[in-house]
Amino acid sequence: MTTKNGQLNDGREVYLNGNYVSNLASEAVFSRTLKIIQRYYDLQHENKAHTFFEGDIQSSVMFLTPKSPADLAKKRQIYEEVARESYGMLGRTPDFINAGVAVLENYADNLGSDDHINFALNAKKWANHVKREDTFVSHAIQNPQVDRQKGLSELLDSGQEFAGVWIKERLLDGVIVRGAKQVNTLAPLADELLIFNLPGLTPQDGKFALAFAMPIATEGVKVVCRKSTMKTTYSLADYPLSNAFDEIDAFILFDDVFIPNDALFVCGDVNKSNAFFEASGLFNHTAHQDEVRGFIKLEFVTGLAVKLADKLGLRGFQRVQEMLGQLSVNLEMIRSCIIASEVTGKMQNDVFTPNMQTLLAVRANLTTYYDEALRAIAEFSAGSAVGVPDFREFQNAKIGDMLENAMTSPLMDAAERALLLNLAWDITGESFGQRQRVYEFLHGGNPMFIRMQHLVNTDLSDANKMIDKVLENARQDSK
Repeated sequence: MTTKNGQLNDGREVYLNGNYVSNLASEAVFSRTLKIIQRYYDLQHENKAHTFFEGDIQSSVMFLTPKSPADLAKKRQIYEEVARESYGMLGRTPDFINAGVAVLENYADNLGSDDHINFALNAKKWANHVKREDTFVSHAIQNPQVDRQKGLSELLDSGQEFAGVWIKERLLDGVIVRGAKQVNTLAPLADELLIFNLPGLTPQDGKFALAFAMPIATEGVKVVCRKSTMKTTYSLADYPLSNAFDEIDAFILFDDVFIPNDALFVCGDVNKSNAFFEASGLFNHTAHQDEVRGFIKLEFVTGLAVKLADKLGLRGFQRVQEMLGQLSVNLEMIRSCIIASEVTGKMQNDVFTPNMQTLLAVRANLTTYYDEALRAIAEFSAGSAVGVPDFREFQNAKIGDMLENAMTSPLMDAAERALLLNLAWDITGESFGQRQRVYEFLHGGNPMFIRMQHLVNTDLSDANKMIDKVLENARQDSK
């Protein structure tokens, strides 16, 4: 029973709209998104470029361990094809974590071992399991923002048991964990969860120093979904994105959950926990997939802005041309940087790894570029999008003909106009579009901190040599 074959009723404990969901396939918000997730697997059968052979075993290209820029380029092309199935709107399709799993074996030794548990071996075995089964893994890393002025251990000491995921009890064969993770995207549809922390634990936070994997249908795991943005009483004609691509985010609650020793990758070691994202190889390779997916989404909204300008008769205005030109420049800058990250990558742990500094540049600017495209879409569609009636009104005998006459223009008929304007509104004004905007802005970290991190790692040695030379020449000339 897996996401691959659409069988989600495996005992997972999922809550939506205040109710326990006993049959996920009966809920439109899950079933419609599941169809798109399954396209990831369908494409492997439809297009041989989506698979490769390791010996006699055929696997998804997502699990290919890259050895060259050409391998990264090959994976990029497949990331693009998967992302286009949802127009980039689904940010956490299976290829995201799989991009990291592809290299986990090469980095696993960084995880080491302790007196009882071989964390490196656990990671290698789990990676092989995910590859063999082509498992859909969702990850949860963000702790609930209870009180940012206090550390996790301080919050726990004060009685806040759900400020993070922590070790409640150590047993001979595993640990009992309690706590929570927030904003776990697409968790209800995943097969397994990968739980870990981003850097930031203090020496006092040993109880929270954890990384592990587990089936989502593990006893004590509760998936609490956010409110859906889907408009179930309307058709795709009215809400073409909201009603097809609601990527449910969820709180994950751990109510005294048993995690066996062989599922642990970090346990009690703060330093290992803080280093896990990078030390496991996940950071660089999931970032590569993520920025490619982001590019496809930017491509979609850029194309929508251009189409709106054409169909609404705005293309002749010089200001509009300038706006569209800037959007096309932005798109090309992102495309070029992604390719540059592949070309300027390096071998690391016998893996050809994309240039993270270049990917961080993409991540820092993609949010701004996406927002620019949304503002253009909103401006071009303006009041027209706000006033589009229910699509069913075109079938109303009393008003349908009049409405069609009122909305028809020399450039498009009423139905085409309504469809296009509904799409513009869905991505800019509706809750779906606003969730997408927030997601792009924050899912990879605060852009401010990304830029700060980029500055710290920027190599300006050649620039400094040139500056020193200019200053020295000036100094000598002044004598």
